Amino acid sequence: MEIILALALFLIFLIILALGLVVVVLGTLKKGKMGINLAKTGCAQCGEPMPAIRKPANLRQALWGGWTCKQCGTENDKWGRQIRP
Repeated sequence: MEIILALALFLIFLIILALGLVVVVLGTLKKGKMGINLAKTGCAQCGEPMPAIRKPANLRQALWGGWTCKQCGTENDKWGRQIRP
């Protein structure tokens, strides 16, 4: 009985893990908030490359990625798209 319970909990854990992986993969393909961007991007306004080590200027940048361009002050998301205030 304990083995069945342990296997059931392990199966539930694997299903939750698989669903999380699906969300991240779809977010990456759709270039959404839940995606991961490994490519180098630049500012949408002036083309300044994103720094390798960034310092988030606000909570949105800390949670979802992105940066503020030092050259022109434009706020960009992790995909290099301009964020409108």
